[in-house]
Amino acid sequence: MAIKYNIYDVSRLRIFYGPGEPYSLFMGKDTSRALAHMSFDSKDLTGNLDGLSSSELEVLQDWEFKFMEKYVKVGQIVSERIVFKNKGSEREAEDVSQDTNEKRTESEGALI
Repeated sequence: MAIKYNIYDVSRLRIFYGPGEPYSLFMGKDTSRALAHMSFDSKDLTGNLDGLSSSELEVLQDWEFKFMEKYVKVGQIVSERIVFKNKGSEREAEDVSQDTNEKRTESEGALI
């Protein structure tokens, strides 16, 4: 289960996250928007934070802190098409699927 592109191992609580259990719909997805909205709607099972209010972002931050305390972070969601390079103190992402020199910085939405 992921929050803000960080993947957490929730397998020790199968009674909540296992098949057929209350939170099983969150498995294998970035649940950021759903948690911010306190939603079980499948359309909210995304990492897209566009349009969230400051109070929704606070709710999401609270969830993230809870997961950081309770579960082990096991990885991060990264697009297969993005290759990351360290350049000084700023990380840049280069889309290698296209034959262009277009680059995105971390602040422009590249996933780390």
